Amino acid sequence: MRTEWKTGRRRQGQSLVETALTFVIFMLLVFGVLDFSRLFFVHLTMQHALRVAGRYAATGNHLTNSQGTSMSRTNSIMQVAQNAAMGLPLTTIQFTSQSFGGGSAGGPCDTVTMALGCNVQLLTPLISRFFTNGVYRFNASMTYRNEPFPPTQTN
Repeated sequence: MRTEWKTGRRRQGQSLVETALTFVIFMLLVFGVLDFSRLFFVHLTMQHALRVAGRYAATGNHLTNSQGTSMSRTNSIMQVAQNAAMGLPLTTIQFTSQSFGGGSAGGPCDTVTMALGCNVQLLTPLISRFFTNGVYRFNASMTYRNEPFPPTQTN
């Protein structure tokens, strides 16, 4: 009877160790899936922000600020991109116009390239080791052609 009690207790200890090992692997998989889901979400959100800002930029429109004055065209486009990014910390918003060069959203019928950048800190330590400082850098860009809006809307 005494040996049965010892083997039963050994089996309980073995089960506890097996459960602990499988739990660690399971949690690593769960957090890995969460990290890759976040990366996929950020990628899609940046693509969406780029499309919305590009669509707005092509029209030559301007937003108004809280004081009711008209913002510059590039600041308006940056604001539209930030709003469409749904809270993502956009680190880079750049414009390059074929006619006016870098930093310009272009004039009527001009071809413009807009680029967005965002850094995402990964949560899973095992996955984050593969990236510099555990940060994945997203870059997205698109080229669009402005509509023939009045030249006075260029600024």
